[in-house]
Amino acid sequence: MEGPESGNEIFRIKVDFPHIHIRWAQLLSKILKKFRSKLNLTVEWRPLYKIVSETHFKRRQSYEGLALKQIHLEQITSLIRRCRRFFPSTAAVEIWNEFRPAFDDLSHNSALEAAGFTCLFLPSNLDGRDATSSFLTRDWLIEVMRIWAAMPNCRFWTFQWATLMSRVLKHSHDTFDHWEDFVPTLFTFYLQSFEVPVGRASASSPIQREIPREVMVAFNQGWSFSASKVHAKSMVYLIKPNGAALPSLDVLVDLLEQYFHPSNGGHWTSSLEQFLQHLVRYFLKRLSKQRGSINQLGEMERSTFVKAMLRLIDRGQYSKTPALASTAASTASTLAFIEPYAVLPLIVSRFYSAMDTITATHQLQTAVTSLALVSRAIILASAKEEGTEHSHMLDTESATTLKDTLVMAMFSTLMGLDANDPPKTLATMQFYCSVLSSIGALGDESDGGSTALSLDWSQWLNEFLSRLFTLLMHLEPSNQSGPEIEDSSQLSSKTFLLEGDSYYRHVLELLFGRLTKSLYQQAVRKVAEFLHGQVLPGAVAEIGFLCSAAVYANPQYAVPQLLEPLINSVLSALADTPSTGFSGHGSRGSSAEFKVGLSPGLELSVRYQLNVLGIALTFSGAVLLRYNDLLIELISAAFDAPSKKVNEAGGRVLTSVLSGMVSFYPLDQFKIITGIDGVEDWVSNKDTLECPVWHLPEAAELSFANQLLNLHLERSLADLRFICQEKKLEENPGQIKEQLRVLLLRVDASLHGVQSSLPDFQLLSEDEKGRSLTVAGAAGASVGSRALREDAADTLHTVFMYLFEKRADDTALLMLLVRIIDTVVNFGWSEYGHWSQERQLWRSVSKRFSEPKVNYITNADGKGKRRPRWLVVEIVYAQSALRASQAGYRHYSRDTTTHIVPSHVTALTNDLLRLSLHRYDAVRTAAAGSLLKVMKRFPSLVKECMPMLTSSLQDPAAIEDSALGACQILSSRSIIRHLMQDWNDLVEFLMAILNSSHHDSVKAQAAINEIFIVFNVRFGGLPARAWSSQKGNTGDVSLADFVSHIKSLGDGAGNMHWRYTIMAQAMLLLLAAPGQSSTDSFEPSNTALETRQLITGQFLNNLKSELPPLRPLSVAALLLLLQPGPYKVPAAQGPPKHRAALQLAKQSVATIFQEEKYAETVVNNLGFDHIFAGESGRSSRSMLLSMPELGLTALLPSFVREWPRTRTWNAGMSGEAFSSNHAKFFKRLVQEGGETVLIAVRGPLEVAVQSIEERGKQCVAAELVAGVLHSDVQSVLDAWSVWIRPLLRKALLQSTVESAPEWAACVRFAVTGKGRLGRNAPLLRSQVLESLVEPLAQSSASTSLVTKRLMFLRAALVEVSSASWSTSNVLYQSTILSELMSCMTHPAAQVREGVGNLMCVVASNLEHLFALHKGVIEAGATMEETLVVDESVKKWSFEMVEGATAAAVKIQAGTGLSLGGTALAALGGVGPSSSANEDDEGTEVEAASKWMETTLYFVIASLKSGRAVPLNGIIVGLLRPILSIQECSDKELSSLAKRALQLLNSAAPFDIDHIDGAVIAVLGAATDANWHTRVSALTFLQSLVYRHTFILGGDATEALWRQVQDLLSDPQLEVRESAATTLSGMLKGTDSKQAKAFREQVTSTVSSLQGSPGGKKPRKRGVGETGLSINALHRIVLGLAACILSVPYDMPSWLPEMVTQLVAFSREPAPVRSTVSKTIAEFRRTHSDTWSFQKAAFSDDQLEVLSDLTSSASYFA
Repeated sequence: MEGPESGNEIFRIKVDFPHIHIRWAQLLSKILKKFRSKLNLTVEWRPLYKIVSETHFKRRQSYEGLALKQIHLEQITSLIRRCRRFFPSTAAVEIWNEFRPAFDDLSHNSALEAAGFTCLFLPSNLDGRDATSSFLTRDWLIEVMRIWAAMPNCRFWTFQWATLMSRVLKHSHDTFDHWEDFVPTLFTFYLQSFEVPVGRASASSPIQREIPREVMVAFNQGWSFSASKVHAKSMVYLIKPNGAALPSLDVLVDLLEQYFHPSNGGHWTSSLEQFLQHLVRYFLKRLSKQRGSINQLGEMERSTFVKAMLRLIDRGQYSKTPALASTAASTASTLAFIEPYAVLPLIVSRFYSAMDTITATHQLQTAVTSLALVSRAIILASAKEEGTEHSHMLDTESATTLKDTLVMAMFSTLMGLDANDPPKTLATMQFYCSVLSSIGALGDESDGGSTALSLDWSQWLNEFLSRLFTLLMHLEPSNQSGPEIEDSSQLSSKTFLLEGDSYYRHVLELLFGRLTKSLYQQAVRKVAEFLHGQVLPGAVAEIGFLCSAAVYANPQYAVPQLLEPLINSVLSALADTPSTGFSGHGSRGSSAEFKVGLSPGLELSVRYQLNVLGIALTFSGAVLLRYNDLLIELISAAFDAPSKKVNEAGGRVLTSVLSGMVSFYPLDQFKIITGIDGVEDWVSNKDTLECPVWHLPEAAELSFANQLLNLHLERSLADLRFICQEKKLEENPGQIKEQLRVLLLRVDASLHGVQSSLPDFQLLSEDEKGRSLTVAGAAGASVGSRALREDAADTLHTVFMYLFEKRADDTALLMLLVRIIDTVVNFGWSEYGHWSQERQLWRSVSKRFSEPKVNYITNADGKGKRRPRWLVVEIVYAQSALRASQAGYRHYSRDTTTHIVPSHVTALTNDLLRLSLHRYDAVRTAAAGSLLKVMKRFPSLVKECMPMLTSSLQDPAAIEDSALGACQILSSRSIIRHLMQDWNDLVEFLMAILNSSHHDSVKAQAAINEIFIVFNVRFGGLPARAWSSQKGNTGDVSLADFVSHIKSLGDGAGNMHWRYTIMAQAMLLLLAAPGQSSTDSFEPSNTALETRQLITGQFLNNLKSELPPLRPLSVAALLLLLQPGPYKVPAAQGPPKHRAALQLAKQSVATIFQEEKYAETVVNNLGFDHIFAGESGRSSRSMLLSMPELGLTALLPSFVREWPRTRTWNAGMSGEAFSSNHAKFFKRLVQEGGETVLIAVRGPLEVAVQSIEERGKQCVAAELVAGVLHSDVQSVLDAWSVWIRPLLRKALLQSTVESAPEWAACVRFAVTGKGRLGRNAPLLRSQVLESLVEPLAQSSASTSLVTKRLMFLRAALVEVSSASWSTSNVLYQSTILSELMSCMTHPAAQVREGVGNLMCVVASNLEHLFALHKGVIEAGATMEETLVVDESVKKWSFEMVEGATAAAVKIQAGTGLSLGGTALAALGGVGPSSSANEDDEGTEVEAASKWMETTLYFVIASLKSGRAVPLNGIIVGLLRPILSIQECSDKELSSLAKRALQLLNSAAPFDIDHIDGAVIAVLGAATDANWHTRVSALTFLQSLVYRHTFILGGDATEALWRQVQDLLSDPQLEVRESAATTLSGMLKGTDSKQAKAFREQVTSTVSSLQGSPGGKKPRKRGVGETGLSINALHRIVLGLAACILSVPYDMPSWLPEMVTQLVAFSREPAPVRSTVSKTIAEFRRTHSDTWSFQKAAFSDDQLEVLSDLTSSASYFA
């Protein structure tokens, strides 16, 4: 097939052209999305991977703006997702094999990249093809789960694997049989991702893996927010009949339910809201596509799922977070169509409760909204019951009974129409809109009304209109004072009723459109009475839409009743007023009459009536023809009135009349399609719809429209030409100004009225007219002529010349002129604005008026979602407006040269350009907006505008305001897109920026800096003409000459301001040609290479500059320009041109470094560029922060990979001010210059190392050494033993406390692995490690030196990959581990901390190596060596656990008892030296404390570093010692233990292999003799059980359950109370049978004591009457309290009795009495919001008991 081959060729486009990728990717994505199921093609995945990796994960050869790279990334990744289904059958195996090796070392960032690429590329239908049918296996899933669990507390990691699993599950849930085995593991992952507080554990984990910049940018599809969406998707597709997923989901809901409650909100609410939303969404999606599925979800699964969701909905319905409350309501409405008899009673009951409540009035808005969303489900369900004569009886009521709730609500919610409560009013309007959209005709059945809702519509209509009129009378507009010049078609004073989320207009349109004839006439009469008796200027728009709705429904009846009286009223009011005659109709008034004006009262009344007419006349249609003369007189009278506001209102009337005459609009938008029992049928946009009836203008209407155009457009244009051409008329400037204003208003109103119905300019030549293609579309019938538009354009140009010359300061006239020019030139923009507004409306309204595809009420399974017909017709109307707006833009012809720009457009464009440079900001802004629209339509005009724009910047005579206007336009996409294609204009643009320094105001400089930054961000490469300009093209500036010119400016030749010097140097970076191509397709010319060399030399020279901001910019630029040079081992190879580029760079670097004192100056200057914490007030820093070029440097694309590439969890590991960019820069310099550079920097480096008190010099010395050691250059190898090694050792030993972190970063950088996976060791790694491991001299082994040595070793070993076996590295680390064990009880605390931190790195490396390479031995290693190392690791593990256990016992005992065994031996060998210091080590307790402290540091480092997974066995063994010292006499040790336990609470769940060990450890601590240990065990147990709910075995759960119950009778009060708290948490997520058995046991025990059967009132016993001890009685009471608190917001059937039983113990002595009081108080708090209906579960006797207990008797009354 030719198509697929062509497609694959597109993927092989060279990576040097990202802009070409973007265009092709957009096109292919659209094709693959639309025809994905019809295409049969194969797409290779490797070309796509190459494009992404080469463009975004490797250093580019030339500058590309961030915007270009971001767009490229978005389009390519979108294309990859579209192509996944077309990958070859072997792609899954190939992709997994490509990225799987990176997962062996999860501390390296390559693992994060591999996860992103795996999720992006791996196909999800793994079991659907022959070649990959074996890929999706149980073993593969086990491996994926292991990899997923190996990096805890990383949102990015979780999101990538969860996304992959959700896709795989979707496509294989029917065909793969082993998903049930992974349900516990998956749900454990899901539960862990919800960061909610449990017990004393914080919600957010203090441990989070930092994500490198390039990974965050490349794979940023929402992972930073929440993985709730993909988790929900996976859960839905895991559900099977009789499977484990649905019960697990129910348990998950048990655990998360409390966090949906309004009182438990937090940052986790957002993820929970997303979880609920997408659970329901994917459940419906699965139901709609399960036809033919093996595991179809039946009625039981649907019912179970819906009931679980209802628990979350019930909690979140009244959330303080609007998003959660809205989601709860919308999901309830969706589920109502799945299980109506479960959902509807809940919503109705909440509505009744909200209506009755007095204290929680905020609930009413949410309750009404929820009822509105389920109203259609109620109506459909009741209609089905009545139609089948079968009632699905519920526990409370049937659907028919529920329908009565709607009848009651229609009346009771009328009081919700309150001007003082907008949210409640809007909710009420939504409710009415929802009901009216479902019930068909409104009225008595005898008059043809619908029977869907039995309601006295006449009464309701009267009450509704009365409340509506009261509402309108009390409205206050949100904007009392609008702009000086209002749009003639818009009103500025609108209230909340017309905001985007209001249903006011829809309710009125539905109401009048569906009333029966008698009720319609009744309503119109009431509206007419209200309209003619009130003047409400604050609600003019709302009243206008009220009249418009009535007129649209029946214009023949409504116009005479409503509008004709208004017209006559206005005419009579203006009859005796002065007339200016500006309308051209009648005689012109005198100057004296013009100045008289109207009285304020008359002006207010007339303006109000005209504005109402301006809205109401829009859809009157042909009915207005009988009022032709009256309307002409009305409009003329309005324009003749001596009032600006009346003139504008008259313009709105003219616009409305013209629009109604010529526009196409649907006439039967609210046509009723009746279904069963009078319920209106909704439609789907995928169904075949009946075409609506459209208003097609009659000949008489068009004739009237032309008459109006002749009166108010043509005559106005003639008058304007006359005024502007006759100079003598300037005798009365005030009257001329007013006449100009009225004439322009008439023109503006006329053009806005006809919009695109006035023919456009001629855009195609005569030859192309018949051959070009355009988008078919029109908003109305054609009126006027093209000549009229051209005449308007010529006249407007004349008016502009007049105003610009005579009235340049008249802002009002200029802005009015700009708006008219915009209408004339930008054909179709009014229609586009209408479509944009309607699209926003569709997005909000369509979600609330939606019937799902799957509807179990009507058993309908349509093609898509169903919506009201009126809503579908409305979006169709909007789409027709869109097509009409595009008709003037989308011209498709074979020859683009035939597209002409009309001369009229060119003239008006120049006028807009001059206006956009006006000195008034309002005029500039308005003109610039119109000008940019013109440029978008006619891109060729951009070049015509460039000279004036650049002149406004660089011309010394130009004013500041023109420069501001030019900056506003030059920063637009149209201009920048043109600059990327036109070399000469680009040169002129850049020179204009550099020559604009005379605009020295703060505002102008900010605008100039902003435009340059925007240009940098959007820069897409030099135009092709830049390279051809070298050949002497006439008028072209050569690239080399331009670079030389800018270089001279940057050198200070023109005394340029330092800000402009920075910009000039940044421009050089943009002009740098690629030194070599990433492919062999592009060979740079010699001139381009020489230009690049010149730019490189300039940036190298900049490093000597005294201008601080210039140096960071130069370093960033040199990282792009300098390539791995010829001195690197192995030497760089490539084509001749590439070698030539390297040779030129070598010469440039060598020449500059041979200059005297160059290296010394560079080292000193870069030392000044380091900023340290605590430093403030430095001149260089403050200067840098005040400059926009800081933004320039920050916004530069990343030319190098982020360092460090391994995980960092401690600031001391990467330095406080260590700059990896500096280190990489020095590395490149050595690779380019070789020995020349090395010799040059040796002297300055030695001086810097000696300057131990100067942190800046120490920092730059560390960076220089790091870059040199990592360069892999032969001359460095030769110099290692001569001077580098002694210098490095000297620097490390003499480093101060402040500079030690920088030298640690130096060591880390020097040994950093190379290659994509970081497993290629630098040439000097082994030498550096050997120098670090050398023991210190005993005489100089101070605490500081030992601490620094440990820090340096840790920094180095972090970079040693734990994924590749190397015998030397293993032996090296084994030796270090043995040494560390001898330092466990070192007397210095900082040394012990260093030992613990380093031990974490070494031990995790060795454990991971042996786990990864079981049975695999490197060829160079002997079996004996391997066994020795393995035994040493096992011995270390055993000694750590035994030593910690013995130390904990000793600390608790605090006596001199012997520890015995191995632990004693381990504790005996303390200190770094021999036993000579034994007498100085103190007692055994002190040694035990030191041992334990080191152990805690080890545990903390393991958890914070993410290395705890391979060390889980050891951590589990250390768990009980940690629990046992939470409260000890050593407060510092106790604090450290609490910190470790806090991290353990937030750490990843233990895997199945270690969870039993953790349970044993906790059970052991729970039986410890020390009660503090028992409390700590119970506290830890809360999070342990929560996080391991799904993987805890039955035996472990039973043992924990028994232990917690036993601790209820503990002799220590604190233990008993902690046990009760733990038990209440366990009851939430435990097995229902187990919880039920416990409750029954507690209830029976209490009943036997109280002798109160059933629900009878128990007798309160006196003190001590039970005959039990206080502890035994307290145990029973705590059991009751745990049961009650386990359901904080529910009211299960067993709860009232238990609450009553608990109250009976209120007279018992403390602590029983206090427990009862606290529990009842908490019960009262958590049930306060729902007590009004939950108290019905209590009997009268039980309520009386509660009343007796509390003084707030009325609360429970």
